Amino acid sequence: MKNPGRIFLATFFTALSILYLTGRYTTFEMHPPIFILLSIVLLVFLGSAMRDSHGRGTVEWAMLMLTVLMLMTALMA
Repeated sequence: MKNPGRIFLATFFTALSILYLTGRYTTFEMHPPIFILLSIVLLVFLGSAMRDSHGRGTVEWAMLMLTVLMLMTALMA
């Protein structure tokens, strides 16, 4: 097994992203400024993780793309 923490984080974040983007994420509404700040922090973290793995991490790429997509939808709303 590679890294159980990384697998759990990727699965949880992917499920959360899908729920958010499909509009079913209504039981816990996050305030847009908090969401935007957390997304920026996550982007910085993922950027450093990808730099450390020389851009080969598919989990990091998937999480980076989902974070950018969620951030764009939050900014356009």
